Amino acid sequence: MFIGVEGAVVVSARARNKNDVGRATLLAVLSALAVYLLVTLLSLGVVARPELAEMRNPSMAGLMVKMMGSWGEVIIAAGLIVSVCGAYLSWTIMAAEVPYLAATHKAFPRVFARQNENSAPSASLWLTNISVQVCLVLIWLTGSDYNTLLTIASEMILVPYFLVGAFLLKIATRPLHKAVGIGACIYGLWLLYASGPMHLLLSVVLYAPGLLVFLYARRTHQHDQMLRRREMALIGFILVAAFPATWMLMG
Repeated sequence: MFIGVEGAVVVSARARNKNDVGRATLLAVLSALAVYLLVTLLSLGVVARPELAEMRNPSMAGLMVKMMGSWGEVIIAAGLIVSVCGAYLSWTIMAAEVPYLAATHKAFPRVFARQNENSAPSASLWLTNISVQVCLVLIWLTGSDYNTLLTIASEMILVPYFLVGAFLLKIATRPLHKAVGIGACIYGLWLLYASGPMHLLLSVVLYAPGLLVFLYARRTHQHDQMLRRREMALIGFILVAAFPATWMLMG
């Protein structure tokens, strides 16, 4: 639902006017939220809840058929195609931009800061496509289904959500910003608790290779500060936890 908003924020560094990013983000969130609420209210006003629960996805197509006939399903199907294509574009942009930004901030190897003649992060795009193919092959080799990959991906999103709230709390100077940071941290911790420790352990399967890339990146850049002992201990703990997590995934 909100992938377009996240994608726009990731590429905000390329905006000519940074103030436009904030206004566009707020407008997009409010617009998407309004559509979400209107669709929910429309659904409950057209059919009963038991009948709505039995409709196949996208259930909005069934509602539109009841309201305007067979053309309703065509309209929803066309909108779904546009939505999926937009989400695919946003995910591609995000996956390519994040390694590029990490490389410019010395958290990824220097090679990922490379751009082609169109100012697109070419090395990041190669990394993204190769990583996707590797994940699909691993799911096939381990005999798992797509839901397993979806579960790990969802868990990988929850941890950064909590860290974003924690970072806001760290840099906040105004009481309102601190209150938002505290609320985001509490909600992020609740999401991690609700998902369960086993799913969090499975996410280590992807965090471990990322940490190895991070350690290699520090060798390709010049840093003024060395990693602290507690940071090195945490990295070692995650790398060790990757072995039982991988065993669980294969089992």
